[in-house]
Amino acid sequence: MSRTALIPARLAFTETGTPYSETFADVYHSAEGGCEQARHVFLAGNHLPERWRGRSTFTIVETGFGLGLNFLATWAALRGDAQAPARLHFVSVEKHPFSVADLETLQARWPEFSALSRELRSAWPPLIRGFHRLHLDDERITLTLLFGDAVELLPQLQAQADAFYLDGFAPPKNPDLWSPRLFEELARLAAPDATLASYTVAGQVRNDLAAAGFANSKRRGFAQKRDMLVGWREGSPSIASSPARRAIVLGAGLAGTCCVERLAARGWQIDLIERHSKPAQEASANPAAILRPVLNLADTAPARLSRSAFAYTLQHLHKMQSGAQRLLARHSGVLQLAVKADEAARLRQIIAMLGLPDDFVRNADAEYASRLAGYPVRAAGCWFPRGASINAPELCYANLSRHAQRVTQHFQRRGLRLENNAEGWQVFDADDALITAAPVIVVANAFDCVLLEPTQSLPLQKVRGQLTYLPALHDRELKLAVSGNGYIAPLPDGGYCLGATFQHDDPQVTPRIEDNRENLTRLEALLPGFANGLDAGGLEGRVAYRATTPDRLPIFGAMQQGLVVATGLGARGLLWAPIGAELIAAQLEGEPLPVERELVTGVSPLRFSRNPH
Repeated sequence: MSRTALIPARLAFTETGTPYSETFADVYHSAEGGCEQARHVFLAGNHLPERWRGRSTFTIVETGFGLGLNFLATWAALRGDAQAPARLHFVSVEKHPFSVADLETLQARWPEFSALSRELRSAWPPLIRGFHRLHLDDERITLTLLFGDAVELLPQLQAQADAFYLDGFAPPKNPDLWSPRLFEELARLAAPDATLASYTVAGQVRNDLAAAGFANSKRRGFAQKRDMLVGWREGSPSIASSPARRAIVLGAGLAGTCCVERLAARGWQIDLIERHSKPAQEASANPAAILRPVLNLADTAPARLSRSAFAYTLQHLHKMQSGAQRLLARHSGVLQLAVKADEAARLRQIIAMLGLPDDFVRNADAEYASRLAGYPVRAAGCWFPRGASINAPELCYANLSRHAQRVTQHFQRRGLRLENNAEGWQVFDADDALITAAPVIVVANAFDCVLLEPTQSLPLQKVRGQLTYLPALHDRELKLAVSGNGYIAPLPDGGYCLGATFQHDDPQVTPRIEDNRENLTRLEALLPGFANGLDAGGLEGRVAYRATTPDRLPIFGAMQQGLVVATGLGARGLLWAPIGAELIAAQLEGEPLPVERELVTGVSPLRFSRNPH
């Protein structure tokens, strides 16, 4: 993946008022009408809406999101069709995306789409390279935006497209979007009965599409353009599968409950097994977990995944907030302060190198950081304005309540043996009594998965972490969560959560005074004097165990047929759990995946069998 900054589109118009790209010296749509062109060329050219009728899902892949007109016209057609599929996936790549403000200016020209365009803009992601997954229209529409070069990003897409909208700028202006290499990627993504449509009928385009396996022909074009192009994948029509949409989820922490919610949102029936009497009793019990992405100079896989994960978790939290009044402990951003002398400069370098926008992260010198925190900080760093501290148990409860009618709960039952037979996966308890059975099982019980024969080979490490709780301090107050070497976050009912220690092979489950003292030492390095007057021996604490991996990436994916794993989230459960659960649900449903192919491989449990540690 490129590490250069994403360059947004610049708002410009021709003399007649048609939106125009100065970069490519071409218009975004026909001067005779963008909406009409979208319907004539891309929808009708792919025989839509007729082809999606009778389908449960349908997937469209587009080269060039532009103003979003093709997407909005397709969304409107879906809403107006009584026989439309229950779920539409729309995947679109865009090298130079518009800002929200520019989209608002442009989309105001089509008032018939005002409600849809408003919802789109409210979910519009930060302008950062990579994959961005958005759920719209109560999840009837899933829009996956690929910001960056199509030649680089389409090879990272895993999907099976039923239709293609080929809508790049004219081939002489933007040859990369019409290259044989790109058409080979479209052929890889195409379902056997896929179709395509485009405004261009250039001979080289037609020949290269044919070489990639797409038969094609001309048909009447839009307005003053005599011809347009339609095409189809030569092969047998695909046969829609009807999987038994039932699953067991083992574990009711953040990983497990997010998997429950993502599968239930797609209509699955879930049996949830949890050894405790209620959810979120282990590491997911943190009342003020912080949410921020990872920044590092090498822009490693955890950092790249964290950007998609951060935006997706924020979307998930927004969806859950209506049913969980105590979910957001504080949502005024998160400060990350430099730990070492050169770290502040390195953070500035990362932000500049990647071109990260202000709505994602901002540089913060010590003075600015102190104003944000409401208390003098020791070092400079950066501020994530959309970061938050979250009541993790509330999120677990919200996950389970959102589709409660599809979830059967088995609390105070511990799954200790799995058996796979012709009927699927069976889970047995400590007395070897059958708890339940289903075709699919998601093992999301953190380190306990090493107790199960199919998953015991995973190289998980059990790490003890102790939190310390501080009372409300009447002469000092912190306005937001602050992180660095450790963190401090305001609690919903006052006071603060401070932590956490990180201890391998430590079996002591009760809090220790010396660990409270260690957390206070970390706090002093972040906020000098903030804990003055507090005695470590008089503070309460809580111990939980994290499951970590050698490469610091979580584990999400299938180990064998019907056996899926969601574990190894370490200290970043809030960051990883929602996107990981969406990945698992998309894999089980055969949908476009929400992150790059190399990141899917990077979090797969099979990576350890390929590269044993």
